[in-house]
Amino acid sequence: MKNLICLSALSSVILIASCTKGDLAVPENGAKSLSPVSAPAACDSAKFVNYVLTNLTGIPSYVIAFSGPQNYTFTIPASGSTTIAVKPGTYSIYVYAPGNYSQHTFHLNGQSTTEESGARYDNVDITPCNAGQSLEISQ
Repeated sequence: MKNLICLSALSSVILIASCTKGDLAVPENGAKSLSPVSAPAACDSAKFVNYVLTNLTGIPSYVIAFSGPQNYTFTIPASGSTTIAVKPGTYSIYVYAPGNYSQHTFHLNGQSTTEESGARYDNVDITPCNAGQSLEISQ
């Protein structure tokens, strides 16, 4: 999406533009060539994405599994938080505690809160451009 606001030169020129990757940027130095807009460094799709896992239940056996372009399995500590890193992509995410069937609340950013003994989230886009990747398990 492009946003462009221009006021005439007589009323204090203000130009605000929002460009996306692949848009053509007009050089300010008067050169005639155009170049594509680069993605911001924070959205570098080659970088790993940090995910904060928080367990407020005291149950030490929770596991989170990512199934997608890469497969990952991490153990979630019984209390407090830990940070993991995964490659960007679209994943199915499973959160469970083997042998524990008590109901808890699971909240994964951008997804519906679930109250079950475990949670499954499909088609989760993990990208460096998403802010605050996290999972929280509570009572």
